[in-house]
Amino acid sequence: MTHYWWREAIGRDYAHAYRVSLIYEEHTPAGQHLQVLKNPLWGRLVVLDGIVQFTERDEFVYHETIVFTPLAALKGPVEKVLIIGGGDGGVLRELQKFPEIKEIFQAELDFSVFKACQKYFPELTGDYGDPRLRFEIMDGLKAVKEFPEEAFQVVIVDCTDPVGPARSLYTEEFYQGLYRVLSPEGVFIQQASLPGLFPHILKEAFGRARKVFSHLKVLRAMVPCYGDEIAFLLGGKQALPSEPQRLLEGRYYHPGLYQASLTLPRWWEKELLS
Repeated sequence: MTHYWWREAIGRDYAHAYRVSLIYEEHTPAGQHLQVLKNPLWGRLVVLDGIVQFTERDEFVYHETIVFTPLAALKGPVEKVLIIGGGDGGVLRELQKFPEIKEIFQAELDFSVFKACQKYFPELTGDYGDPRLRFEIMDGLKAVKEFPEEAFQVVIVDCTDPVGPARSLYTEEFYQGLYRVLSPEGVFIQQASLPGLFPHILKEAFGRARKVFSHLKVLRAMVPCYGDEIAFLLGGKQALPSEPQRLLEGRYYHPGLYQASLTLPRWWEKELLS
């Protein structure tokens, strides 16, 4: 298999380079450039529009953070969850570790991403034969407008950065939809890019979400392949606890990380307030 150096451009003045072989490539009907590459260190990786989404080596850090954190924020058992995006199946995999969950709805925009991950990452994806799951190819903004009001205790927005198809998932209209489908005690979480490299994404997303959710926090996690800390928005209709309400353990996640992840660097705080 032929190897070559592939560069992930992180903005105009910075890039990561990987020695890769190409496994699969497609320009999807949803308008995304999808690649599956393989690197000797990181294993297989999924790339959308030139940006690494996850690698086999460290995907569990991201997926445990985005699933375990909102579940740990709630005292009682979680029965209904909505996933927006998450076509790689990692979020579903982590949710399926909780037998208390009775219903999972997933709205994924790009069926090509789903198919590629089912084929090339079968050991990393969740079980799509789970009778608790309802999977639909649907835009996330449409989902939060059409699903029943106050139906979900947790909404997990596992999307790309606000470019291309995911742009609508960082609008005030979308956050209003999230508020609509969340139960009174519900919590949502959404990835908000890399503040060290793209501070405007977190700042703008936080500002728009804050107009809808008076209870909103920012948390962080270090995902090695991203080269920097990634931010997440965590919001709800009620005050969010500063300590975990449930003591969850994973390969990466543990109770101490809940409080630690909500402790922000001073410059993150200044960026949000500026």
